[in-house]
Amino acid sequence: MTELPRSRALVRLDGPGHIMPVEPVTPPGSKVWRVIHFPVMLAVVAIGLLFVSALAIGLIGFGFRFTAHIPGVRYLIPLIGATATITAYCLFVRIVERRSDIEELGARGWLTELVLGFCGGLALSFATFAVLSLLGALRVVGSNPPYVMLLPFVVQICTAIVLEIVVCGLGFRLVERLLGSWLTLLLAMIFFGTVRFFSDSQTPYAVLAVALEAGLLFAVLYMVTRRLWAAIGLHAAWKFAQVGLYGDAVTAGEPHGYVLSILDGPDWLTGGRAGTDASIPGLCINALAMVVLLEVAVRRGRIVRPVWQRGRTA
Repeated sequence: MTELPRSRALVRLDGPGHIMPVEPVTPPGSKVWRVIHFPVMLAVVAIGLLFVSALAIGLIGFGFRFTAHIPGVRYLIPLIGATATITAYCLFVRIVERRSDIEELGARGWLTELVLGFCGGLALSFATFAVLSLLGALRVVGSNPPYVMLLPFVVQICTAIVLEIVVCGLGFRLVERLLGSWLTLLLAMIFFGTVRFFSDSQTPYAVLAVALEAGLLFAVLYMVTRRLWAAIGLHAAWKFAQVGLYGDAVTAGEPHGYVLSILDGPDWLTGGRAGTDASIPGLCINALAMVVLLEVAVRRGRIVRPVWQRGRTA
């Protein structure tokens, strides 16, 4: 196999337009490790490890419940959660997958990728709110001091770290190794759409929005970079803009954030109780971004074929 230019996480080509997935390091002749490294088994082990991590976070959160009024404590819980998730993931990769390099969370260039992803997420959010404003569905009613953005910024960065590690780093990556990129994208879209369908704020637009954004947009960005930092930045920026920057009143019932804004209009335009994620402008803008990223992934040859087409066992 030849080297894939400018790719650190995936370095082997699998024919024209395709790459090989990141494989665990299986000792030759070891039946035990061969079973453990089967994608479904790896997923089971990963879920167990993350459950332990979540339990630890819950216990810490319970301890902080009675000290939340102390300045600074409310920042600690999301930071501890993100740190615990990163630690659990690194342990999983090194001990279970037996990989010495964790390039999907590698330190080289991580800040640049995170910032670029964050700027991209802000751009998508800016575009959505600009369209809503032009259509008369958004009204600015005031502002708060800039410091109100700090807590949402920390919370959304930490939340994005946790979710993208779980969704892309574990779920998407392990399933893609078995089923390939296209089937995994389809399953991700169906899974997240189904989860949203049974939520309290479900609408047809909300279901489609979650299927598109959580199921496709972040996963496709991961496919383009084959690292998690840009997807983390994009995810964090979109939510931070809603909660901490614009003060999207729909998502919390009252104006909040730095810019106090009110959304007023039909659900198809504003997203209703589901927020601007489920608005038609938000859906169209995010769909366009997803199509562009998918085209980049295909052009760069970042598509993984299913295991039966690669002609090898998982």
